Parts: sequence; C-alpha cells; structure tokens
Amino acid sequence: MMRQTTRFQWLAGLVLLLGVLLYLPGLPGPLLFDDKPALTVNPLVQIKGGVFDEWRVAALSSGSGPLRRPIAMLSFAANHAIAGDFSPLWLKAVNLGIHLAAAISLYFLCLTILDELAMGRDKQTRRLVALTAAAIWLLHPLNVSTVLYAVQRMAQLATLFVLAGLLLFMHYRRRWARAGASTGEVLAAALWLLLLTLGAALSKENGALLPWLCVVLEVCIFRGLWSGHPCRWLGRASWLALLLPVALVLVLLAVVPDFLVAGYAGREFTLEERLLTQARLLWHYLGWLVLPNINDMGFQHDDIVLSAGLFAPWTTLAALLAWVVTLVAAVALRRRFPLLLLAVLFFLVGHSMESSVWPLEMVYEHRNYLPGTMLCLVLAAAIVIPATSSKNVSVYYPIFGVLAVLGLLLFVRVQYWSDELALSRSNASRHPESSRSNYFYANALLRHYRRGEQRGLSDTERTESLLLSRHYFERMYQTNDRDVAALAMLYYLDSRYFTRLQEQVDWLAALDELLDNRRLQASDWNALAMLFEVFAAESDRTDEATALGLLDKLAKRYPESLDVLRYRYNYLSARGAEQMYLLALLQTGQERAPADPWFYQRLIYEYSLNADFHNLYRYAGLWLQNDSNRYHLHEIKRLFDAPSLPQADSP
Repeated sequence: MMRQTTRFQWLAGLVLLLGVLLYLPGLPGPLLFDDKPALTVNPLVQIKGGVFDEWRVAALSSGSGPLRRPIAMLSFAANHAIAGDFSPLWLKAVNLGIHLAAAISLYFLCLTILDELAMGRDKQTRRLVALTAAAIWLLHPLNVSTVLYAVQRMAQLATLFVLAGLLLFMHYRRRWARAGASTGEVLAAALWLLLLTLGAALSKENGALLPWLCVVLEVCIFRGLWSGHPCRWLGRASWLALLLPVALVLVLLAVVPDFLVAGYAGREFTLEERLLTQARLLWHYLGWLVLPNINDMGFQHDDIVLSAGLFAPWTTLAALLAWVVTLVAAVALRRRFPLLLLAVLFFLVGHSMESSVWPLEMVYEHRNYLPGTMLCLVLAAAIVIPATSSKNVSVYYPIFGVLAVLGLLLFVRVQYWSDELALSRSNASRHPESSRSNYFYANALLRHYRRGEQRGLSDTERTESLLLSRHYFERMYQTNDRDVAALAMLYYLDSRYFTRLQEQVDWLAALDELLDNRRLQASDWNALAMLFEVFAAESDRTDEATALGLLDKLAKRYPESLDVLRYRYNYLSARGAEQMYLLALLQTGQERAPADPWFYQRLIYEYSLNADFHNLYRYAGLWLQNDSNRYHLHEIKRLFDAPSLPQADSP
C-alpha cells in the first residue's frame, strides 16, 4: 500500500512538472487584445504599491463587467508593484501558478465525487481516475488561450474560487447525507459558500454560478439523500432550484424583452441569432474538448457562420435536437451513469452566462475553462475504469497514451503562443475567413516592418513584411467588406506606403458609405480612433473637409457619443485649431459625462497653456466633486505635480 502511495505521489508530481515545462516557452509571449485596455494603457492599475489607497483604486480600475472584477485587478496590481512593470513573463507565470492550483483543486473535487459514488473497485482506482481527470484538464491544449492570455486571469481566478466552493460543498454535503446537520452547521456552510461565491464573482461575473453548480452536484450525486435516507422534498427542491434560473430568464424575455434586446444595438447579430448560434457553438466546444484538433483552435473565431434560423444553416436544428436527446438520455441514465448527467449539466450551466442571452462576443475558447472540468472526469473514468478490468494490459498504458497526445498538442500550441508573429500567422492560415485573424496577422507584420531596423532585418525582409501586411488587410476586406478596421488600415497603408494604389480604390469613400448603416462595435471605434490619428499627422494629405465630414456623419448617427468628441478634439488639436473651439468640445464632453477623467485632463491642460488658473482649478474641483469614489485622486495629484504644468507666481 505504501509503495502504491509513493508511486502515485511521484506520478502526480510528474504531471505537475510536465505542465510547467510545457507552458514555460509561452510565458514570454505577447500581450494581446484586451490586455491593452485592462493593463498596459490603464494607469490606475500600474501602481508601485506604497500607498494604500492606490490598491483600492487599482482594484476598481477595470471597465469590464458590472462588478469591476476587483480581485483579479488586485492581482494585476500586485504583479506591477512587485515586478515594476507588466512584463508578459511575470503576468503569465502567475497565470500558470493559478492553473496548477486549479488542477490540484480539481483533483480533490473529482476524488470526492468518485468516493461518494463509490466508482472504481478500490480507493487507488478512484485516485487514479481523479488524477487522470486533473491531468487531462491541466494539459489540454484548449486551455492555452486562457493561461497564456494575461487578462484571462479573471476567468482563472473565478474557476479557482468555484472549484474551492464545490469542494467545500462536497465536504459538508457528504457528512449531511449520512448524519444530517444542525441549523448552525448549515448556516456556517452557507456563509462559507457565499464568501467563495463573492470571491468568484468579483474575479469574473460567471463565478456567480457557484450556487447553481452546487445544485447540479446535489441533483447528480446526492439526489436528496439526508441522514442516511432519501428525502423526497429535498430531491424535488433540488430539481426546482436547477430549473428556476432558466424559468426566470424566460419570464424576463417575455415580460421585459427590451432589457436584453437593447444591448444588441451595438452588435451585428440579434438575440435570436445569438441563441441559435450558441446551440451549435456548444457542440464545437465539446468537440474541441473531446477530440482536440489544434488546427480548429485559434485566438479568434469570427469566421463561424451565424444561425439566421433553424434551417440556416440546417445544423442549427440538428444541434438543438441533439441537445434535447442528450439531456433526455442523461436524465434517463442518471442512476446508472451519474457522471454523464453531471458532465452535461455542469457544461451547460457553466456556459449559461457567457453562451446565452447576454450580448457578448459570439465565441471564445476561454469560456470552456470551468465548464469542461467535469467532462474531463467522464473521459478519465472512461479510460481508467475499463483498463483496471484488463489483466493483460497495465492501466497506465492508456493513461500515458492520452497524456502523451495531449502533451504533444499542448507543446505545439504553446510554441505558437510564444511569439506574436507565429501566433497571428497560425491563426490566419487556419482561419482564412476570419477577418480578425487576418487583421491581427497584418498588424503583426506591420509592427515587424516598423521594428525591422532594430531587429536587424534587411531591406528586402522589411519590404516583404510590409507587402504581406497589405495583402492580409485586403484579404480581411474581401472576407468582410463591412469591417471598418480593414478600410481604415488600407487607407493608412496606401496613403503612406503605396500612394499609387490610391488612384485605384477610394477606401475613404467606401468607409463613408459603410458608416451610413454599419452598427459600430468596439473594434470599429478603435479603428476609427487610429484613422483620425492618421488624419491628424502632418504627413497626411487628406483634406480637412473630408476628415470633418466623417466626423459630422458619426456625430449625426451617434449624437451622444463621447468617442466622436474625442476624435474631433484630437484631430483639431493636432491641426492647430483655435483654443476656444477646443475648449467648447471638451466642455460639451464634460457636461455629457461628468465623471469621465479624459475631458478633465485635457481641460486642465488647455487652461494651463495660457495660465488660466481660475478655470483650471474650477475644473479640477469639478473633477473631484464628480469622482465621488476618489478613483482618480492620485491621478489628479500627479497631474499637478507634473513639471509641464505652469506654476502660479508667488504672491
């Protein structure tokens, strides 16, 4: 027995070591996409750590989600305070540490579930199943886009809190199933679960699913068992609690549909299209988990066809029917194969927040980080338990075979994620119809061209990068001619590097026409910001009337948009417009958004230029007055400490 335990401990240690070694090459990889607004251009989270209030401000500095995700942001602030900057290596090293901790938590959760179900002939078999489940999840290549995507620490921390909460629930619930519990013990457990739910939700909002996932465990594992006897009312209550959130969403859709539909104003798809498409996407996710084909994986998946109806495409109806059959079969077989029902319900409930009615992006791989855990348990049980019955083949052979395949796939995928150019190239080659994949590759090539001299590239290599960049931007446009970023970047490249091509295609005219009916999304606004920076450059030949015409069109379509005011101010400021006009724009923005620091910063700057200290201090006072939570107190202090700010004469 001691020998088996020692062997098992060595095996567990080797699995963890393998996970570390396989992920190590990806730690210095690039910061991507949402890493920029959340971290690298967010001054509030870039703290030194010596002032207590900086930690409070950093915790609340995220614009993601209604809860601001303070626990995750605190961890990023700690990263910056300790390392001195947002080094990709240290950011992702912490992510890897969280991944290892989550895998260990998953092992203990799976072991507790298996012990309760008494699956496997002995304790050693159950430990081996639990370890295999945790190892599959730890080494699964699908999780690369969570672990090596710095900002997805939010999803990781939420998962870690949820796994801890489920483990706590199993600890208490197993005891209650045999000996019952006092009211005080139930309340104590409920308070601990509430605390862990808060920790999960304050890391990322889908952590609030912890109580619902506890209900899934109750339905699948305990089935109302209390004090050694089936409790009929508890069993019925657990099924009611399982279905209640679904019923509440249906009531919400029926009674106040505008509450949900309004959020789709900035999307190129409707609520109905999202729900129908998600039915298909959930099968995509399952496919990636069960049969991981890294050629299908990628950072962006905007090439997936939307479902416009049940038969458009026909796989929409097939997906919906398949889910109905799967659920019915899992419920019917729940006593014989309880892990099947557990995996199905856990997967669906785990996806219920990000893959349902809310107007989020359509698909991301990191959404499977938590929902896929119980599926790994089913896969592990299917591998290990039959193998223990074989007298001719060691149980370790199929385990090592599966982990070897996963390790190889993980190794290959991590290599891509270790380099921006390699990652974006692989995404573009595997997803040629994805406009975003083409954009990221083209942008990476453009940066490669600009930094070519520093990297010692020859003129030929730099020219090749520039030509390839334009090729992929044009392919992006051909893939989706309604993409604002493609038009903006093609205009930029042709006006700066390929001036003769400007005579062939008028990209600005195409953009002007597109702005008449395109629902602008976050990526579109970012592209427009870049475009107006190009317009503002001294070398740009676009006449002022064209630039102002685009701004006027945007202002007409989005009269309350603060971004349009920002673009106009930046453009006119760079072009040397009169200060009176610039101040009027900033004052309009301040009146529309009294708590927005952007307008106060520039108002204070503009008034400092002509030493108008009356208005300078007036707007500083308004900023403080409207910043009731004092998020920007230290920013205001730094602004007045800046040496570029003119100082008043001594009296």
